[in-house]
Amino acid sequence: MSPSRGSRAVHRMLENTISACEVDAIFQPIVDLRSGCICGYEALSRPSRQSPFKNIGEIFDSAEQTGMLWGLEMVTRRQSLDAAAHWPGDVQLFLNTTPQVFSDTRFAATLIQCVRSVPGLTASRIVLEITERADQQFMEGLDEQVRLVKEAGFQVAIDDVGAGTSGLQRIVALRPHWLKLDRDLISDIHVDRVKQHLVRFFLHFARLSGVRMIAEGIERREELEVLTQLGVVYGQGYLLGRPGSRDQSIDPDLAEWMRQTWGGSDRDHLETPRHARIARFARPTLPVDSRDIVREVAATLLRQSSVPGVAVMEGRRFAGWCDREQVLRAAGDTRSTHPIGHIVNSDVTTVGIDTSIVDALQLAATRDERSLATPLMLTDHGQIQGMLTVRDLLNAAADMATQVNARTSPLTGLPNLVRADKHLCELIRQREESIRSGVIPHGVDAAVIDIRSFARYNSEFGYELGDELIKRLAMMIHMLVSRGDAGVFTSHLRDDQFLVTARPGILGKRTQHLRRQFDRLVAGDGGEGLDPGIRLRVLLIEDAISKVSSARTFHELARELRLRGDSDSDCDDPMAGAFRSRLSA
Repeated sequence: MSPSRGSRAVHRMLENTISACEVDAIFQPIVDLRSGCICGYEALSRPSRQSPFKNIGEIFDSAEQTGMLWGLEMVTRRQSLDAAAHWPGDVQLFLNTTPQVFSDTRFAATLIQCVRSVPGLTASRIVLEITERADQQFMEGLDEQVRLVKEAGFQVAIDDVGAGTSGLQRIVALRPHWLKLDRDLISDIHVDRVKQHLVRFFLHFARLSGVRMIAEGIERREELEVLTQLGVVYGQGYLLGRPGSRDQSIDPDLAEWMRQTWGGSDRDHLETPRHARIARFARPTLPVDSRDIVREVAATLLRQSSVPGVAVMEGRRFAGWCDREQVLRAAGDTRSTHPIGHIVNSDVTTVGIDTSIVDALQLAATRDERSLATPLMLTDHGQIQGMLTVRDLLNAAADMATQVNARTSPLTGLPNLVRADKHLCELIRQREESIRSGVIPHGVDAAVIDIRSFARYNSEFGYELGDELIKRLAMMIHMLVSRGDAGVFTSHLRDDQFLVTARPGILGKRTQHLRRQFDRLVAGDGGEGLDPGIRLRVLLIEDAISKVSSARTFHELARELRLRGDSDSDCDDPMAGAFRSRLSA
């Protein structure tokens, strides 16, 4: 018979459970969706066979009712830490802690002592999870304990994001390193546009805040595919691995599928002035092992006066940053014989190698005054690639401004011919790379738009009015064709000529609507057109990238189609040549 909560019998059973450690630790993998490799485990618990309790929920509910949560979590935490000590240094442990225990004034000091007593384990490998569902009454204590564990090098995650009513407020207050999206937000995401938009929102926030994000509850391959296309890097769920032993592996076929899906997704890797990568401005950093002794690291820094600090590594994984003054201070006090991993700062901001200059600048701007001088650390799959000082960021910003001026049309502000050619070359490269990898490439349609008889318009009305007409057309293309869609690229090639590329099926109806609106613009409000000979010409080339081998051959194809359209227009149809819905090579 199930024990009744709050009874003396339950109290005795809990005491026996805690003293005899009748709770087993189990672990569920957290997977890097780019590589298909396990990068961490979430520690869970279940009653051992000897336990009189039916499930772990019953144990924790009873412990909460009888005031024994602290002792119970001491047992489960120690089991998890002992297991993590045997993992590679680049694998992290995610620890669940109840808000009641986390907010206890003893928590940070006890946890620090516990971790330091486990050989081979450092704080930077531990991620402490706080549920978004935590009661508000514990928040004041949580704030202080979170501050203390961060200072000690631990990382913090907010669990069940999207499930509670005060989640955003909690994220702002606690400034976590990780967000774990609630499984209800992930379930059936492949058929729910609203859920996809919410995930995009959290991804955008995470990217600008230097926070990493995990999608929980992934159970279907369709869900995983959509999450990959959205740009989610980390995942957890039954599809990837069930709770089990402390040493697991991902199904090789699934891991290979993840690598191919990530590599073949249609996220735009093109480097534009606004999206130029920060990686090329990074400088080398001095890496040290987390087990290196503080005084030895200090001696190294004294021999290299220009080095601002060290990057602390756990195997291949970047664990945190220690600036020069921090190391030298520690070398002069009782911490001189400690491993450097015990004084690491886990609150340093990391950026991926594909981070844009704009995003890196925004990340740096969000830091408080004390952290402004701390460099941004450049990582790739958790491995350190370099660092970026404030001076490096300023140089990047100046370079970006120069590049924008060099690659932008001064009349319309759109990317110019140089940028358009780079865009076309990148699309061609991505297609060839997909084919080599055995992945079916995504099709891309292209539309070349120009104004027929524009030279005559300039001659009759002057270049100033001609420029105004081009600017009006650029605005109409932006409003009616691009529509702010990140998957639509628009550029001003020259004079009255524009290029738009997009996924298949996007451009046909939008460019038809554009032509109709342009006709109304030229006709004027009173129906008396300034120049009846002006018409908009749209050359729509379906699956354009499959038909060309370079930017030059694309322009040759467009020129050939324009000439063909001109010859076809010599007829009585007044609309001939004004709009070609489909011209294929």
